[in-house]
Amino acid sequence: MLKRLFWVSFEESQLLKIAASIESHANHPIARAFKPYLDRNIEVSDVENVIGSGLKGMVDSDSVKIGNALFVLGREDDARNSVYMSINNTHVATFEYRDPIRKEAADFINKMRAAGVKTTLLTGDTLANAKPVADSVGIDNVVASASPSDKLDYLKSLDTSDVTMMIGDGINDAPTLAGAHLSIAMGGGTDVAKASADLVLLGDRLDKILTARELALRTRKIIRENLAWSLGYNLLILPLAVAGLVAPYIAVVGMSGSSIIVVSNSLRLLKEEGK
Repeated sequence: MLKRLFWVSFEESQLLKIAASIESHANHPIARAFKPYLDRNIEVSDVENVIGSGLKGMVDSDSVKIGNALFVLGREDDARNSVYMSINNTHVATFEYRDPIRKEAADFINKMRAAGVKTTLLTGDTLANAKPVADSVGIDNVVASASPSDKLDYLKSLDTSDVTMMIGDGINDAPTLAGAHLSIAMGGGTDVAKASADLVLLGDRLDKILTARELALRTRKIIRENLAWSLGYNLLILPLAVAGLVAPYIAVVGMSGSSIIVVSNSLRLLKEEGK
């Protein structure tokens, strides 16, 4: 949500329309914040999405850039939650926005930590923006100002014995989503992120990931029980049948009974899920 903005030598309304016209070519939560100011009469051409930095394009005969400070200004800036815009390489506007934290985020991180899962915040945003968010939800490790390749390099730098899970929703997250052992895309994320992920949430609530994890653990337990029963039964009954100590029809009935037990045990998942 845009909070306030500053402009130089241009009318506020015109700058908002230009910014909205450029941002309409991006699928990002911040880009969507400009949507109410979109003016279809402003024609934009040669738009290029510079992943992890911003967008640039031509409005009439003017070159427009919008994105982070390094991309637009050519230098880092300590301002928090800001989007910068230049016209013909002249800084003309700084848009400030408010990025609320999901209300279930802190509880999600705490439960993951309680389960022994280490969490890291990988973001293309600056450390000044990322650190307060990480502190508020309880994330200790932060990797800021990371490009898509930086995120993937961090993933590759982890111990090979670690099982990694990536949660993301943006275009920048796609390479890391594809490279993680398990990847989850948010329901409101970009199509590229969804295509790169192993799982896609139907909604945008992080606590659904905890539900999915619990279901996966129960499923694994049921699979192990079923395998143990099936192998145990076959190891017991097959030698007896071969030795002629068990009549064939008894073995057939026992095999059918074993299948019924396995299926019934699996149906416990539906009963537990309904609780």
